[in-house]
Amino acid sequence: MLTVHFVRHGESAANAGTATSDPALIPLTEKGWEQAQAVAEAFDQAPCLIVTSPYERAADTARPTIGRFPGVPVEVW
Repeated sequence: MLTVHFVRHGESAANAGTATSDPALIPLTEKGWEQAQAVAEAFDQAPCLIVTSPYERAADTARPTIGRFPGVPVEVW
């Protein structure tokens, strides 16, 4: 059986009320980075594939999981 985990990005500057000019370049807040780390720690085994969007906040949310499982392929969709 295939298991799929969908993870929304961590808290971004825009979520926290900071004005932004380019939706693709909105960074994570400190809380967002903590949330991203919590996601990485929640996996009890390596995933088969990590997929992220090209948006900065999504890629940064995936970064701790990618770091925890460096052998797992990563794709940007």
